[in-house]
Amino acid sequence: MTFRSVCLFFTVAIASAAVARADMWSEPARYRVEYRVDLPAISAQPGQHVRVWVPYPATNADQTVQPGESESPWPYRLTRDALGNQIVYAEGEAPAARPLVIRAVVQRSPSHGVRRDAIAADPMQDPGHYTAPIQLIPLDGIIRQLAEQEGKGIDGTDAKAEAFYRYVVRTMRYDKSGDGWGRGDAVWACTNQRGNCTDFHSLFMGMAMSQGIPARFSIGFPVPGSEPAGDIPGYHCWAEYYSPARGWVPLDASEAKKSGQTDAYFGALPNDRIQYTTGRDLRLEPPQAGPPLNYFIFPYVEVDGAPVSGVKPTMHYERLAGSAS
Repeated sequence: MTFRSVCLFFTVAIASAAVARADMWSEPARYRVEYRVDLPAISAQPGQHVRVWVPYPATNADQTVQPGESESPWPYRLTRDALGNQIVYAEGEAPAARPLVIRAVVQRSPSHGVRRDAIAADPMQDPGHYTAPIQLIPLDGIIRQLAEQEGKGIDGTDAKAEAFYRYVVRTMRYDKSGDGWGRGDAVWACTNQRGNCTDFHSLFMGMAMSQGIPARFSIGFPVPGSEPAGDIPGYHCWAEYYSPARGWVPLDASEAKKSGQTDAYFGALPNDRIQYTTGRDLRLEPPQAGPPLNYFIFPYVEVDGAPVSGVKPTMHYERLAGSAS
């Protein structure tokens, strides 16, 4: 497999242009996905060694993944990091002759979280993985003060988590103007009270974890609801907190803000997304030479051990009729 230009093309192919949409809150949706990495665009000199890591759709309680035919100019393999994220890894010498194309069929169901019995059976679901501070989510200072203020007089994990969620929805603005947004910097989000989905959920996670409530970050691609096929302009993320009574409970504060459906997006998520990875400050597999990744949704590339920045995706989707057996 050759990685010279990493432009990500995400496609979902369909048998018919007139596919009836499943109800996004109650029925599964099915997609054939194509994730294309345009290797020749990577800035590398002939003979330099190129390493590329690409996220692969997650298999979990909400998603099933059927591998499809894939193409690559270099040898590649599917790996898994310490949090269970699946990764397509390839390496070779520049220049690359053609793109890397990863195909799969994904069935996505509406999410109601992960039950306690399923957590006990899967070490990757252990809430102990999601209690420590993250580089951009400190659990002291202004974040802890805010959580103590908003949680004052509220008893119980679920009630506190819901109070923090409603604070984020109430006070944050979905606003991607200027600089600083999109990094998932909880202190920046707290003080500026705006940003994208990354910022909304980093603030929620910081508030929850500062009060001893495990919380985790998930990221993938949103599937637009208006057309059976089209381009996807960017990623989408959401969060979960751990409830001793319920298990992992999902929420989407930024979609709640944009849609005005605050109640709907606490404890449930619709089928309009495809999940790729979970977690922050990620060490990939095999380990990258560079620092841990803030989050992982776009291809990560190193040339002779040096990280390559500016790798941008292009995504496309189409819907499939029916559901997987």
